[in-house]
This record gives sequence, structure tokens and C-alpha cells, in this order.
Amino acid sequence: DPRTFVQQQQEREYQSHFLDYNEARKDKRARGWRVDFKDRRIGKMSLTSKLIWLNVAAYALQAFRPSFTAWGVKRSDLILRGEQLYRLLTPVFLHGGIAHLGTNMYSLGRVGPDVEKLFGPGRYLCTYLLAGVAGNLMSAFQSPNPALGASGAVFGVIGAYTVFLSRNDWLLGNFGEAMNSRLMQTMMMNIGLGFINPSIDNWGHIGGALGGAVMAFYVGPRLYMTDLPGGGRMVVDRPLIRLPRSIERVPDRIGSLAERISRRVRIDRYLQDRPTPPWQQRQQRRKPAVPNRSIKPKKS
Repeated sequence: DPRTFVQQQQEREYQSHFLDYNEARKDKRARGWRVDFKDRRIGKMSLTSKLIWLNVAAYALQAFRPSFTAWGVKRSDLILRGEQLYRLLTPVFLHGGIAHLGTNMYSLGRVGPDVEKLFGPGRYLCTYLLAGVAGNLMSAFQSPNPALGASGAVFGVIGAYTVFLSRNDWLLGNFGEAMNSRLMQTMMMNIGLGFINPSIDNWGHIGGALGGAVMAFYVGPRLYMTDLPGGGRMVVDRPLIRLPRSIERVPDRIGSLAERISRRVRIDRYLQDRPTPPWQQRQQRRKPAVPNRSIKPKKS
């Protein structure tokens, strides 16, 4: 019976993604994996939102200081000579206009939060930045024109998402297949439009998508199921390469540092606006005036 054969194949594939509990405990790459898309931390901004606001702030700086754009735009001639290699990264945060900025940030806001939750903030940030670098690198080799924009990094996030859905379709089922199909259609349609419009840096899009896919393949979530000793099952994430914890915690450290700075600024502002207590006013009035210069006669 064809149906029985298909069911047996699906069962074998499902069983191949089971991981022994003791093996999972010994493997340093393996960690428990749990995602709650309904979780919303009130008062805490997501990493995707921070990236969007960072791009908005960079565009505001471009508007007030046009030299900032010239300093950070992608220059193929300099990059290929090995000079000013920071230009592989800085174009990710620069844009050529309000429409350009709005389109990229809208796309990032649609797909970024899901990938952030699935990958975790550390792997998500690495994927975003390295995809942007990969896009600018391919653009430098293929196009001599200057370029800027976060679209390569956004394409990288989409490429990473498609790899995650394809790799873990055994667990995600029909939802994963439908989402993967929509993402692939969107990505191919945008790349096709890029070939029609000469003002679009399509090589940056392609390079970014490939960079994000490679990052997801090597460091992205690779999910297994394991049976717990006391009963029940748990999903385990065992990527091919596990990033060091120091790198995975970079977004949390940056967020904690920004929160401490913001708290300190609020405290300083409160202290400045607070009225001076009466006893301090009396002390200030009693303080003797000190002359700015000596009143002793000069020696002749």
C-alpha cells in the first residue's frame, strides 16, 4: 500500500531525529530548546527593535552630517585593495532615503522577531551582521558601484530562516513547509526585481542570503527529540558548531550596559532637578568667597 510505505518512511525519518539522553548530556553542543512566540517582556525592547532604532539613529546622523554617509558607504575599489575594510560592515546601518530605510526596517520587523526567538539573540545578531558583511563582500567583487543599506543583512535573516525550516521540517510539519514556501517566493521575487532595476544592488542581496544560510547551517538550531529518564520528551538543539557563550551573551551584555547607563542618566537628571534643601542653602551662603588672584602686594 503506498500510504503505508509513506507512513513507514515518515516514521523512520522521525526516529532518526531522536537523540539518546545520556549522549545529549555529554555533548557540549546540545542544549534544551524551547520557544514561546507569545512571550512578551513588558518594558524590555527586543534585539530586533534595537537594530531598527539603531538604523533610524544612523539615518538621522546621515541627514545632519552628510560626510557620515561618505565615510561608511561601500567602496569596492578600497575593499578589493584591502583598505578600509570597515566598509564591509558600516553600509549595513546606512540608507539612501526614507523609503529605503522604511522598506528595510519593515521587512526586518516582520521576519526578525521570529528568527531572534528561534536562534537566540547571540546567534541572531551574528547571523545579521555576518550576512551583511557577506553581501557587501560579494557586491564588492561583482559591482564597482558604491552601495549602502541593510537589505543584505535582512536577506541573510530570511535565508537563515529558510534553512532552519528546511532542516527541522520533521518537527514543524505543515506549518514549516508553508512558511518556507512563502519565504522562498518572497526572496526569489525580490531578487528578480533586483535584476530588473539597475539601481538595486542585487549582488548584495544574493550574498547576504547565502551568508545567512551558511550561518544557519553551521551554527543555527538543529533540533532533536530525546526521552527523559522520568518520562516525557524534550527538544534538544545540537548545532554543528556551538558559538562560545561569551559571544552568545553579547546582546545581553550590551543591553545591561545600556540599561545601567540609562538608569545613571535618569538619576543624574533627578538630582539636578531636585530643589536644594534649606540646610545646603545656608551652608552655601556661609561659605567665604575666595579671591581669584592673590591680593598680596608684589615685590618690587
